[in-house]
Amino acid sequence: MAEKPIGIIGAMATEVEALLAAMQEEKVEEFSGLAFHSGTLEGVACVVAECGPGKVNAAVCAQTMVLRYSPRLVINVGVAGGVGPQVHIGDLVVAAACVQYDFDTTAMGDPLGTLFIRRASGENEDILLLPCCEEAAGLLLKEARSIYGGAHFGVICTGDVFVADAEKNQFLQEKFEAHAVEMEGGAIAQVCYMNSVPCAVLRAISDCANDDSPMDFPAFTKMAAEKTGKLLGAVLPRL
Repeated sequence: MAEKPIGIIGAMATEVEALLAAMQEEKVEEFSGLAFHSGTLEGVACVVAECGPGKVNAAVCAQTMVLRYSPRLVINVGVAGGVGPQVHIGDLVVAAACVQYDFDTTAMGDPLGTLFIRRASGENEDILLLPCCEEAAGLLLKEARSIYGGAHFGVICTGDVFVADAEKNQFLQEKFEAHAVEMEGGAIAQVCYMNSVPCAVLRAISDCANDDSPMDFPAFTKMAAEKTGKLLGAVLPRL
């Protein structure tokens, strides 16, 4: 039986183009209106897809990838806004867990971000922090610190909002002890959790999720995305 691939999902072309350029034995298939590129990266079977920004796009891509390719691990890569004064443009953040901070049923008494997971067995579950694979996160963090130095490990917040607000930034840090905020990781982590597939989220900081973000994001996105591509190339053979 062929080895199950590692799935890699980025929201934008910039976030996956270096991986696609390096892919060997590439085959492209279309499902759910998205292009899935399967082949090898550093000798490792992989499938790479660009999902588009936002939680629904990310979830559709991740669920399709799980059903069609049965990945042994799904990695979400890309850029993010830094949360907190210790995180700077160019740093890398590896998720210990993800939270969908814009899922709000607080009016019903639930903590902000609590998700309702429905199971076929009838044993439904409420979950706040969506877990990431400890082994994969540990390898990514170790390599990130070895190559770049500026690497952090902690909660990554996901929501359907491009955060460019210092007050929101501070809120996310205080509420969730977050290190980064973006628009896809938590949705991919939820799909993986519901399907019992390990996942990892790796983000390079392109802006500081504050008033300067509309200018910093386009200026630093390419540089930040290149970092995640280089890091994955170094780590994939060990995942």
